Amino acid sequence: MKNLFSSKPKDISIVQESASPLSLHRFRKFRMWFAWAFALVMFVYSRSSTRGLLIGVPFIVAGETIRIWSHGYLRKVRKLATDGPYAYVRNPLYFGNFLLGLGFCVVVWQPIIFLIYVNGFFLVYWLTVRGEEEKLEFKFGEAFKSYRKAVPRFIPRLTPYEKRSNAKFAFHRVLGHGELITLLAIINLFLVVYIRQELFQEKKPLSMMTGVMIGFIFFLSVLLVSSMINRKWRGSKKYKRYRMHSIQQQNGSPNFH
Repeated sequence: MKNLFSSKPKDISIVQESASPLSLHRFRKFRMWFAWAFALVMFVYSRSSTRGLLIGVPFIVAGETIRIWSHGYLRKVRKLATDGPYAYVRNPLYFGNFLLGLGFCVVVWQPIIFLIYVNGFFLVYWLTVRGEEEKLEFKFGEAFKSYRKAVPRFIPRLTPYEKRSNAKFAFHRVLGHGELITLLAIINLFLVVYIRQELFQEKKPLSMMTGVMIGFIFFLSVLLVSSMINRKWRGSKKYKRYRMHSIQQQNGSPNFH
């Protein structure tokens, strides 16, 4: 495996610096804003029901399961992922995201929310995927072109990719990619929707169980925010170290150990 910090690295920063200002990969962060905006709209307009909860939960569970499965094989810029779910579809994480959002749409079934979600999802993720494929083609060249030709972008194929690398699932990658944050957010949002249904839609009195759930929501919210801040801080430190190393390599500076 080629070292990520080789003297002529094909890394993300090079793609970003060489790309035009209108390069599609610059829109990749829109998906986060879209996710939070969708959660806010859903909370304001939610009219959930017990039946909707029961029907929507399988979609939510399936979506998060696919995300966990995908992260276990993902090594980002270090190696092209072609195993696990990536052997069937090029973007299993986004396929899982779609099922997650679809599940919550079912829970709070409102036609306007469903239309906003479907149209917004495919617009934001089309921009995101196009930009990411620019980087993957730059980094992996012919290997990615062959993979892209054989494996669909969003609709899974029935048989696995023949040239997959037979890598193994690693749970530490799931944690390393911050999937715990996503899981906390899903649980928290689900509980908020349920509490809203109990107290504001069905006008039920505040019970001990409901009070415990509200306290648990508060605890999860604090844990979620602290986890996000910690991940952002660690990522910023790692990126600064990486940039300093890349500059040293480009300038021919000695690497002291």
